[in-house]
Amino acid sequence: MKLSGRNTRMFFVVCAFMCLCGSVCQAVAANCNLNDRDGLPSDACTFDLRMKGAHPHEPDGYFCSGYDVEDILGVQDQQSSDGYIVRYEALASADVAHHVLVFGCRNLRRNTGEVWRCGQVCDGDDQIIFAWAKNAPPLSLPKDVGQHIGRTTDIRHIVIQIHYANALNASDNSGIRLYTTRQRQPYVSGIYLLLGYGITIPRNTAKFHVDSSCRFNWEDGIVPFGFRTHAHSLCRVISGYKVVNGEYKLIGKGNPQWPQAFYPVEDNIRINPGDILAARCTYNSTGRYRPTEIGSTANDEMCNFYIMYYMNSSMENSGRQRESTCFQNEQRQVFRNIPADSDVPLPPNPALEGTAMGHHHHGMGGNNHDDTDHTKIDEPPVVNERPQVDLHGNLQNTDKSEVKLNKDLDLQFISEVNGVKIGQVGGLAVNRDGDLYIFHRGSNIWSSLSFTPMNRYTQQNMPVDVDPVVILDKAGSLIRHFGKNRFYLPHGLSLDSDENIWLTDVAMHQVFRIPKGDDKPDMTLGIRFEPGTSNKHFCKPSDVAVMSNGEFFVSDGYCNSRIMKFDKNGYFLKQWGSQSSSWGSDGFPPPGTFNLPHGLALAEDKDLLCVADRENGRIQCFNLDGNFVRQMHPKKFGQSLYSLEYCPNHGGVLFAVNGPIFGTKSEVTQGFTLDIDTGTLVSTWNLPGEGMTHPHDVAVDSTNHMVYVGELNPKKVWKFQMSKKLYEADKPVEVTKPSEGQGKSPAITGTSKHVSMETKNEDDREGFGPSVIIGTLLVVPVILLVVITVLIRLHHTGRFKNCLRRSGKKSVFSLGNFLHSHKGFDRLSTEDDDHDYDNVLDDDSDNEKFNIVRKA
Repeated sequence: MKLSGRNTRMFFVVCAFMCLCGSVCQAVAANCNLNDRDGLPSDACTFDLRMKGAHPHEPDGYFCSGYDVEDILGVQDQQSSDGYIVRYEALASADVAHHVLVFGCRNLRRNTGEVWRCGQVCDGDDQIIFAWAKNAPPLSLPKDVGQHIGRTTDIRHIVIQIHYANALNASDNSGIRLYTTRQRQPYVSGIYLLLGYGITIPRNTAKFHVDSSCRFNWEDGIVPFGFRTHAHSLCRVISGYKVVNGEYKLIGKGNPQWPQAFYPVEDNIRINPGDILAARCTYNSTGRYRPTEIGSTANDEMCNFYIMYYMNSSMENSGRQRESTCFQNEQRQVFRNIPADSDVPLPPNPALEGTAMGHHHHGMGGNNHDDTDHTKIDEPPVVNERPQVDLHGNLQNTDKSEVKLNKDLDLQFISEVNGVKIGQVGGLAVNRDGDLYIFHRGSNIWSSLSFTPMNRYTQQNMPVDVDPVVILDKAGSLIRHFGKNRFYLPHGLSLDSDENIWLTDVAMHQVFRIPKGDDKPDMTLGIRFEPGTSNKHFCKPSDVAVMSNGEFFVSDGYCNSRIMKFDKNGYFLKQWGSQSSSWGSDGFPPPGTFNLPHGLALAEDKDLLCVADRENGRIQCFNLDGNFVRQMHPKKFGQSLYSLEYCPNHGGVLFAVNGPIFGTKSEVTQGFTLDIDTGTLVSTWNLPGEGMTHPHDVAVDSTNHMVYVGELNPKKVWKFQMSKKLYEADKPVEVTKPSEGQGKSPAITGTSKHVSMETKNEDDREGFGPSVIIGTLLVVPVILLVVITVLIRLHHTGRFKNCLRRSGKKSVFSLGNFLHSHKGFDRLSTEDDDHDYDNVLDDDSDNEKFNIVRKA
């Protein structure tokens, strides 16, 4: 469309007015000038399918905006208007949009310039072509697959529908970015929906099922490649199956509290005419004291299982759109023998849970904000806010108490660690020379689509294509780097006392030991890309800590919520820990339960292993046999504690970093120094200015008195200097590695990331003066005793008189001779010298003299 100069000016005036009124200035054509076409067709264009200024004044508003396909494809003149959507990207946030649906319509109910409240979307039949909720990431369709739109299809208009759970203070322009191509695709995509409705979930019930099932009666088969689950806060798991002759084939199993994206179907499945499709939604209404309907509001529930499929393009006009939704449970018999694990929730995944809520922290066993009942509440709801606790975890009625911190012990920011380009920092460690080890992810990013719901990595053909292990000296100069194309999602990095490197990769579910100076592992634990719960499996292991005798601990980790202990050869010894599921009276889950054990710190001189219990926002310390000793959770930690490291200075301290909770008011993201013996918060520290953003690991150099922090975003490592008061009184301790079977020496201080061993003599220094006085008082009587005894012996032998008579010649007395039997001396006992003194002091007069001297 070509505009004259006057019309152009008028257009921009109108557009500016619309923007001021809360609408969006929409481009008149698609954007085909893409800077990055990686993985996209050569002619790919984008079009932002935005809500045109909806302003919901009340909760639970559904609003729609419609678009013509010609505008979306940028069609001009009379050229063919057909095209394909190959990628969807949300331009929305879960803080604003509860969920977004994209519909294809043959005819619109309203004009394309309008925004309307939409119970019904299209004028006639509609079909869902995309759905988004809970901060799901972009979705790219498989190669050669696209959603066909245009004049020759039943999708001639596209409508975006947004459910606003809450009223907004301003108009909204959230939307979905469509990536389109005009190139014909051999396969076309679509969505088949199994939907449960017309059922009431009873109140305060731990497990309740809602089922839907239909027979698939299309003319040809389809191939599912993605699935999506959607429900509200009570639903714990949704499972979908293909059932043929009593055999159940899992299409997908999802947690609707995670990002509601389309997750990949793991197995190659084809759904043929005559197959039965079945879905089961499982709810837990414990703590909700009212019945809950399956309905459209945030106070209701939903039970939706979406199957995204592709089929041969020749079959797309077979009338499938009229049968693409299963509203019934017409095949009830299939649920008699449904797999027993269909209602078993998936393993916890804090990374996905955090993404779903914009990194909100999830409570356990209760309701989130969706549970707010805007109508009458017949019984008091369960309060799920964590009680406020003081420095040591004691309950507080108010927040008036303040922790008195020692500013003299704060760390001083020095600089960013430069010299090498790195990706997201997984782990850090420092050796006894002060060399810094970094384990980073290159260009790989951990997103919500990196793993299937069963924790299998989805990008096994994409290793880190740079060297993820980087070693710098204390001045920041590069020493060496290695590991290209061998790791996928680097996480934990530790050094043992021999400076062997220990690494964990959460994508591979493995732990590696690499000998000092080498670049290939000599020990590998876990099965490549295979998560599990056995003694030979890990599931996203996060960190390693190694004792001086070679035994080591693994925090396992994102799925299994356990600590595992192995001997020096990698043989399993024991494990402890379980998933947190409730809170105790102190406002935290019971000791020994975890919500993502994320980091380890070994204080071998204290007989302690301390764990960063990340999503519980606390540190738990155990003895080396796994018995609970103490926990630390000062309020300043907030709800997420990422990493920690032990330093023997100043009597033994822990350095720790917390993490952000996006989208909600949370404690400041910063570093902490704590007394390991008492759990007392000693000081806090941070970057100047806005502070740290998303720290992931911390490492300590106690030789050069430095602390390093590695961040996920930005991809940086920061260097801090310890206060002199943390180390000026400390003296090095000579460390001797015990021989095999000898156990650990009490003088050895082990750390999970090797630092030089130093004593903690601040208290010793303070007690030095009294020690000297006491020692002197104990030594002086002994010296007097020896002198008196010598004089008595001289008197008995007559030598004392001789000494007085001789004026010119001096006799020489040897204490060594006195303490041994010589000719001319009285016979002495051949036993201990203590007995010799007893014999000498048997004379009463001697005792009297001795006593007089002692009294003096």
